[in-house]
Amino acid sequence: MKTKILFPVLFIVVLLGSWSCTEDYNVTLDDSFTRLVIDGSITTDTTTHTIRLSSSTSYFYNEMPPAVSGANVLLDDGISQVQLQENPVGSGFYSTPSDYFGVPGRTYQLQISLQEPIGSSTNYNALTSLPATTFKLDSIQLEYQSAFEFWSIKLFAWDPPTTDFYRLDASINGVLLTDTAFRTAISDDRFFNGNYTNGLSTIWLRKEEVQAGDTIELMMSAIDKNYYDFLFELQNESGFNNPLFGGPPANISSNLNDGGLGYFSARKTGRVQMIVTPELYDSLRK
Repeated sequence: MKTKILFPVLFIVVLLGSWSCTEDYNVTLDDSFTRLVIDGSITTDTTTHTIRLSSSTSYFYNEMPPAVSGANVLLDDGISQVQLQENPVGSGFYSTPSDYFGVPGRTYQLQISLQEPIGSSTNYNALTSLPATTFKLDSIQLEYQSAFEFWSIKLFAWDPPTTDFYRLDASINGVLLTDTAFRTAISDDRFFNGNYTNGLSTIWLRKEEVQAGDTIELMMSAIDKNYYDFLFELQNESGFNNPLFGGPPANISSNLNDGGLGYFSARKTGRVQMIVTPELYDSLRK
């Protein structure tokens, strides 16, 4: 008799528990505080350098961040100044002349004057330095990891005895592959300071991304420590994080004043290429 009474009671408890697990919960986020967002850099390459200005959006905004147009953007290296032009108008992309290049050892200040305030200000500035380190690139090689079905780009380069920080990017046939923070590689030189890297694994490529006949280029950029810290924080917050053992999310650092977001950087760059001949491709895959 007790068994017959116990079963209906347990059934009701389980049923009520399942209802409680599907209860709707509305999350209300504060969308009122908007910030200026900066993204871009100058390098030692002689080319058009572009800075993008946008405004922050809500968590649930599923489009490109709104462009900040009509700003007055000035780049000052302590010796000369250059006015950046918005191109095309209304895009939020501001560019230097095509013959502009960064000079190692100089400090660059980006001065931004807005037509309308974002946050509590119409005037922003970002300060960054272009390293004067003397790293030298030699060559790159490919290595295929058959067990995991990916390619590894191995770097051969000389690192000077100074304390340096690097960003590494890869492209295939002129198409940039490391177009997100997750795929870009960063490194300090603590393990090879003042030495030859002798085949340092840098960037990993998926099996299908490399084909016979491809031209692979590795770009190595010397960056300052502040930009290195920014990239490290960005990768840490945007990558996988175990909530059980990981710390709570934190604001990522920025060199834009007055609560701005993003980063304006300056980089000393070098490039090295290799061609994946059919013979090399077949030999690596064996």
